[in-house]
Amino acid sequence: MRKYLICLLVILFGLNLAAQDSGKNQVKFALISSPVYDLDLRLSNELRRIYVTAQFSVKQDSLNVADYYSFFVNQDVRIEQIFINEKLTAPILTTNLQAEHFIPVLPVPALLDTNSVMICYSFKQSDMVSKADSLSFKVKFWVPTPEWQPNSDGSSMIGYLTDHYWFPRNIETSSTVNIKLLSSAYYRLEIERPCLWTDNSGIRTHRGCFQDSPGRSTFLKIIKG
Repeated sequence: MRKYLICLLVILFGLNLAAQDSGKNQVKFALISSPVYDLDLRLSNELRRIYVTAQFSVKQDSLNVADYYSFFVNQDVRIEQIFINEKLTAPILTTNLQAEHFIPVLPVPALLDTNSVMICYSFKQSDMVSKADSLSFKVKFWVPTPEWQPNSDGSSMIGYLTDHYWFPRNIETSSTVNIKLLSSAYYRLEIERPCLWTDNSGIRTHRGCFQDSPGRSTFLKIIKG
């Protein structure tokens, strides 16, 4: 009995020490922010989805020292795979965050509101180690297509606003977003203006580009007909 009580006291002491340590050494987060994002999109009207491969990189010396590194996306984004430096990496769904958990303080604290539709995905510090100067990311996901709406010219359209976080965007500084969309020849792409496209064997390749920045929202419009 005496041995049991001693073991129990040791366990309780250990738990109390862990709680004290977590209070003193608050876990810190930092954002993953890239100057350039390359987004390859594929429209599947049959499945009512857009499949996306987002590729971007960050320089290691641009990352703030933290325990975890994060990005935000809309809850409608269905992530399938994430590669860091070509290594398949599992993200951590992160909740109960406050803006002050981030270094520097999260510039868009509304992302953490209780009624927010945004999700924070994080990666351990050990996931962010590389012998190279930069870390490369490849995020494969899909987003559902909304209902088609009437366009001004009588055609139908769907669209996505960048401030709806349909991809892991940079919310700290300005960035360049390059878009390539594959669809059938019945569709057109506009990003503030009509985008260039080429046809090959019934597949249309659209290309566009826009500047994204905090506080700005760009509308990506897909037109049918």
